[in-house]
Amino acid sequence: MKSIVTLALVFVAFSAFAQRNKQLVPIYVPGTAYKNTGWFISPGITYMLPVSRNENLTSYFDATDGLDTAYSGDFNRAGKIGLYLEAGRHKFLTERSLINHIDYGIHFKMLRGRENFSGITNTGIGFAPIESASKFSDSYVGAFFNASNILQISNRYWIQNSLGANVDYRIITRHITGAPFGADWQYPSPLLGQLHYKIGFGWKPEPGIYIMPSIETPILNVYPWESGKSTIPYFVGRSRPFIITIKIQWLSKSMGRKCEGQPGHDPEVDKDKPGRHENNDLWGPQNRKMKRKLKK
Repeated sequence: MKSIVTLALVFVAFSAFAQRNKQLVPIYVPGTAYKNTGWFISPGITYMLPVSRNENLTSYFDATDGLDTAYSGDFNRAGKIGLYLEAGRHKFLTERSLINHIDYGIHFKMLRGRENFSGITNTGIGFAPIESASKFSDSYVGAFFNASNILQISNRYWIQNSLGANVDYRIITRHITGAPFGADWQYPSPLLGQLHYKIGFGWKPEPGIYIMPSIETPILNVYPWESGKSTIPYFVGRSRPFIITIKIQWLSKSMGRKCEGQPGHDPEVDKDKPGRHENNDLWGPQNRKMKRKLKK
């Protein structure tokens, strides 16, 4: 987590240096042919990074004559790539404030990984060597909200830092466990509530279109509360989810502007009476009189 915060601070410092003594055109300019709201879609992948890839653990249980060893050995963990997809609405905030952009929507994500164990286990009559391999693959659907700050690098590129919240519900569970060796396996709750941080690098290829690759990770588990932890338990270890996406977002077009008060605009013109308009317009009576004079 420290490396993520450090990376964000480096991006902020670089952006501040890039903007010094430089007048930039805002990423969104009010009063153009586009509204400040629109839709987006973000395909991507997930990856579960183990907190400890390799570690040696010994677990004990209470025996009649004192503590006794339940198992002892080496754990080897690795994450796997899963699918991710989100879609929703977004909005640029025109007021000058710390928050420049918000977005919200729904998502689908997969969390996948493995944990292998090699060691000894207590059989009750002695210790026996054992090898065990466990895998998990959970799928969640949920909703999210992000509030973002935009730091422009140029007229078309920017860095976006976001703080947000997500609520997820598990719809597909697939836990494949190997030979039991006395471990107390743990799994995440079917319902998850988290706060997360996201950082992205945006590109504006043309007006009304925005593309932004980004990376996201939880910063706090709110439900279930786990004493300030932001990782997720699987089997004997814990893993940190990372979500990597490419967001494609666009703005809705503004309605056609009327031209009240401008020459040639007359709301009383009856288009069903061609050539017989009662008011002055391009083909009105005044122009017909001028045409007859020119023929003499």
